[in-house]
Amino acid sequence: MIWRVHEIIKHLQARPFQSAGQLAKAIEGVSTKTILRDLKFIREEFDLPLKYHEKKHGYHFTEPVSEFAPMQLTKGELVALFVAEKAVEPLKGTRLHKLVHESLHKIAEACPESVSLQWQDLDEAFSMKATGVLKSDVAVFSQLMDAVLGHREVSFDYQKLEGRSKEPRRVQPYHVGQLQNGWYLIAHDLDRREMRKFALQRLSSLTILKARFERDPKFSVRDYLGSGFGVWSYPPNAERFEVRIRFTGWAAHVVAERHWHPSQSITPMKADGSEIEFKAELAGLEEITRWVLSHGRHAKVLAPTKLRNAVQAEARAMLES
Repeated sequence: MIWRVHEIIKHLQARPFQSAGQLAKAIEGVSTKTILRDLKFIREEFDLPLKYHEKKHGYHFTEPVSEFAPMQLTKGELVALFVAEKAVEPLKGTRLHKLVHESLHKIAEACPESVSLQWQDLDEAFSMKATGVLKSDVAVFSQLMDAVLGHREVSFDYQKLEGRSKEPRRVQPYHVGQLQNGWYLIAHDLDRREMRKFALQRLSSLTILKARFERDPKFSVRDYLGSGFGVWSYPPNAERFEVRIRFTGWAAHVVAERHWHPSQSITPMKADGSEIEFKAELAGLEEITRWVLSHGRHAKVLAPTKLRNAVQAEARAMLES
């Protein structure tokens, strides 16, 4: 909003007597209603001599406003903007990334000259490695974002991991998110009558349909994803397990350093942190089975028995293969 205020002032200084509609077109991406609110803010909060000329049907300043203070951003705030841009870098090629990139650069350019920390300096000092949307999926990502925001049903062909052929799906898209370094669509599958997740890279022939839908107000993405350990999720009535795992050595330090699940608790078993006990309440055990195996001898399942048996069965199968 502060950036828009600066733009309005610059436009009116360069060409007075512009209407709210003309200012909205000049600034782009905002409505006339938003500009009217900004004009009120300029007049009341900044106490600037802004008036509406009845005969010329436009706004103008009755006195010079050249000493209007520029946008004040500290170095810390500029760094925060830079980190925000880096966070959406995996979406490069999408309209969302373009919008965020251009908006943040406009804000940075509006900083006073006293802020000497340059955007390019930050680029050399900070980076973020993340798994992004594949180039082939950029169009799919953009279409899905339009469908989610517009509450439009979509159809597509989907290749399941263990499926031999693609299956046609028709869904109501609720959410697009990054899970476990991959991008997924969370949607209500109309044929299966339940919420499902779809990996973007296994989705093809996407079509946005004319049919619109109303989101279930009771649906929570946080609750939906919180039932499983990673990408998998389970219905509310699914059996729950209290998982307890003992980690030692390097695995104890790695596990203790990160947040793995909303329900987790980590108890140090040795003062030097070389042994810990990890606890979590989960509805499914498929993904945590693979997680335990990834830590090798440094992970020991204490409970439940079902998880311990699953890990032992998978380890035996690995030896026999």
